[in-house]
Amino acid sequence: MKFRKRFMNIAGISVRELAEKYDTPLYVYDFAKIRQNARRLKQAFLSDDVEVDFYYAMKANCNPEILGIFISEGYGMDCVSPGELRLALETGAAADHILYTGNYESPADLQAAFNAGVKINLDDISSLGRLLEVGKPELITYRINPGKGRGKYEQITTGGDKAKFGVPYEKAIQAYKKAMDVGITRFGAHMMTGSGVLDEEHFPRMLELFMDQLGEIKKALGINFEFIDMGGGLGIPYYGDKKSLDVERVARETLKVFRRKVRELNLGNPTLALEPGRYLVGDAGILISRVTGIKNGYRTLVGIDAGFNTLIRSALYGAQHTILVDGKEESEPTMLADICGQICENTDIFAKDRKLPETEEGDLLIFTQAGAYGSVMAMPYNLRFRPAEVAIVDGEDKLITRRETYEDYISRFQRI
Repeated sequence: MKFRKRFMNIAGISVRELAEKYDTPLYVYDFAKIRQNARRLKQAFLSDDVEVDFYYAMKANCNPEILGIFISEGYGMDCVSPGELRLALETGAAADHILYTGNYESPADLQAAFNAGVKINLDDISSLGRLLEVGKPELITYRINPGKGRGKYEQITTGGDKAKFGVPYEKAIQAYKKAMDVGITRFGAHMMTGSGVLDEEHFPRMLELFMDQLGEIKKALGINFEFIDMGGGLGIPYYGDKKSLDVERVARETLKVFRRKVRELNLGNPTLALEPGRYLVGDAGILISRVTGIKNGYRTLVGIDAGFNTLIRSALYGAQHTILVDGKEESEPTMLADICGQICENTDIFAKDRKLPETEEGDLLIFTQAGAYGSVMAMPYNLRFRPAEVAIVDGEDKLITRRETYEDYISRFQRI
C-alpha cells in the first residue's frame, strides 16, 4: 500500500478510482506482490542437497486467477474438499502435484480424491477403512497430530490435544501398520499444527519433534517416507504485531534440522514439503469499504458497508486488521470509535476503541492484509451479497470476480 498525492493506491492504482469504478465493498489484489511472495519463499528454501516442494493452501484464496499464478511458479495445490480439488484440476494443476487433506472425510470425498489420482492425506486411522471401500491407492499419507500446536489465535491452532485434526502421534505406528497390512507400499507423512505464526523458532522446533516421531515409525515398521510435509502456518503481521516473519531464517534453520534428522534417524531421501497459504496472499490484498453512517451514542460507532458477511475474521476469532482512512493517512487520530458493519448481529464489529482521524460519511476505509481468508469466507447473510474482486496486473485493474446479485442468490431456490 502506497500514498500518492494524499490518496492511497495499490500497485499504482488509486483506491478511490477503484471504489468509484467497481463500488464497495471491494477486494483488490496486487498480483505482482503475490508472485514476489511465491518466489521469495522458494528462493529461501533453495537447497543443493534437499528437495523441497510447495503446495499452495488454496483455502486461503481460491480465485482461479490466483491459483494460476502459483501453478506457473511451480507450486502444487493443497486441497481440503472435492470442490477445491475440482477447481485445482480445472485451473491446470497436475493431479500428481495435488495433496488432498480432508478431515472426517465422507465416502464421496474419498471417492473424488481417489478417482482424481491425487495424493491422499488421511485424517485418522478410521479414514483408511472408508478409503478402501472406494479403492486402494499405491501411496497414502497420514496427518499426524504431534501433540503440540501454535496459532495466532486459539481457533486456528490445529495441533495439540484440543485440536480436531489428525492422528494422535501415539497411534501413528498403528495407523501405518494398518495401511501396510492391506498392501499399501508407499507413504508420506504430514503435520499441520497452527496458523499465523511469527516465531521463527517454532518451525524447526516442531519439525524436529515430528521427525523424531517419524523415526519411531521407521524403527518399528521399516517405512521409508517419500515426503515429509511440515504443513504451513507461516504468518504475516496484522494490526498490533511488532515484527514480520524472517522466512530466510525459518528456511535456514528448518533445513538444518531436516538434514540432521534424516541422517540421524536413517530416513532415506525424503522430500521436504510445505503448504503455505496466508504468507503468499495475505499481504497482497486489501478490502475497500465506505463509511455509511456515524453514530454518537453510548459509544462512537463508525458504520461501513462491509460486515462480517464480507470479512468474518474479526467476528470469528477476534482478528484485527490495520484500517486506514483514504486521504487522511497523515491526519492526527483524534477520534476513538468502534468500527462496525450493517449485519443484524452485535458481533459485527471489526474494531473497538480504534483511534482514527476525524472520519465522515462517504470516507473510504481500507483494511490491509486482507488477501487471505477474506473473500473465500464471505457469505450472503441478511441478503447482503458477496463482493467483487479486482486484480492489479501490469498496472491495470481487471475484474476477476463480479459482485454477487439477488438473482444469483434466488437461482438456487425451488418452488413447491
